[in-house]
Formats: sequence, C-alpha cells, structure tokens
Amino acid sequence: MKIHGICLAKNEADLMEHSLREKLTWCDFIYVYDNGSTDDTWPIAQRLASEHPQRIFAFSSEDKPFHDGLRSEVFNHYRANARPGDWWCRADVDELYIDNPRDFLATVPRRHHVVWSAHIQYLFTEIDLARYEQASSWIIPDDLPRHYIANYSEPRFFRHRDRLIWNENASWPIHMGIATPRRIRLRHYQFRSPAQIEARLATRREAASRGWQHFPHSQADDWRKKIDPSASLHLDTGDGSFIIDHAAMPRHIDPPLRQTMKLALHALRVWP
Repeated sequence: MKIHGICLAKNEADLMEHSLREKLTWCDFIYVYDNGSTDDTWPIAQRLASEHPQRIFAFSSEDKPFHDGLRSEVFNHYRANARPGDWWCRADVDELYIDNPRDFLATVPRRHHVVWSAHIQYLFTEIDLARYEQASSWIIPDDLPRHYIANYSEPRFFRHRDRLIWNENASWPIHMGIATPRRIRLRHYQFRSPAQIEARLATRREAASRGWQHFPHSQADDWRKKIDPSASLHLDTGDGSFIIDHAAMPRHIDPPLRQTMKLALHALRVWP
C-alpha cells in the first residue's frame, strides 16, 4: 500500500516546510501544485523536492484561478505511479494529522474506498492576538493557535482504481466508492497569525473575484474580523483528547440499500 498526496498550495510559506516534513512521515509520494503564490511557498517546495527527489515532486507553479478540480490535473499526471489498493490523499498544507494515516488506512476494510476527516479546526482568538502582540518573534509551528471547534468533515482519502475518472471541473473522481464509518482526525490551521490571516483573506477574495464562490467564511475585509472568542471554543490541553461534535458533521455514510447498490455496481464493473 502506497499513499499519494496531492498538495495544492498558495501563499502557505509559514507552514509549508513543517507540513511537508510531517507528511513525509506517512506519505510515500507528495505532488505539489502551486497556483500562484507570491511568497516563498514554491521555492520551499522546490527545495524539499530536491532533498527528497523520490518522494516530493514539484509538479507546477501556475497562477490559475482556484477551484478544487485543479487537483485532478495532478491525479491524471501521476496516476500511472499508483496501483490498485494504493490511496490518494487531499494533502492540504494547513492540515496536520492526529491519527497516523498509514496505520488508519491499514484498518479500512477492502469493501470501503473513501475515508472522511474529523476536522479539529483551530481558530485565532484574542488570546493568540495578545501572545502575538507581546512576542518578539512568531514561530510556526510553535506558535500555532490552541483553541478549536470540531464540527466539520470532508473526504480526504480514496482508494486507487485504474478505471477511476477525475474530470477537471470536479472536486473528486466520479464514483469514488463506499465511505468507511470511522473518521480520521486532523488538525486544521486555516488562520495562524495576523499577517497570514490577511494574506489568506486576500487570496480568498481574489478567488471569489475570479468566479470561485465557495469561501463565504473567508472573505472578510479585515483580519480582525477573523478573531474568535476563546470562550466559545475548546482548549487543546495537549493530552490527545478532543471534544468532537459528530452530530453537527455532514452525513458521510449512505443508507444500507444505497451502499448495497454501490457495491454491486462496482463489483459488476458498471462503475469504474
């Protein structure tokens, strides 16, 4: 079993190196696509690719309007590297895994093809702002936020099949398969410092101006509007336990009849 990570990045220089090195602990191959960074994101990816030429691949750096289907370009370029039973991962820079993906994926039954996340979403609070304003330097990852909410989930891994089709306008391949019930936990650090937040908001506003309308939560006109009150969040105490609101997460398991139909269509090779 090999794990192939698709890393789509833009202006993530503060976390890029730490994130790629973390992913090297469990990912066999990481394919980096930079869609128009104006900071050191792409040079960092190129440097690490030169250090790990068999595992990190600097695919491309192009100033393209963001959309999730950009990842399909990476998949279709490198798909010949994968074999049935391998896994593909949406390996976002601002996501660091709590559960080791290699161990987790080894336990997924063969009849299941998709793994969803349990996002532990860290938010920038007034406590972080006070620390930031008092600090002589702000070092990532040491100074990442510590308050979180866990109420969100998305697909993050899918099994490779040779007949999979991933169109350029689609967020995921067609008919990925059956989702496994258990969710893999990850830390999501979307907002990390005032400078990074302002850069992220500018990136999202640009994407919106070029037609991408899926970031309503990230289009504030001032980074101060993204400061969340710590009293409304949970504190990560470092003991490895998290309060997860599973009821608030989107449904990821099909009803039994639909699961049976999907399995039959895959078994009969009606679906890729």
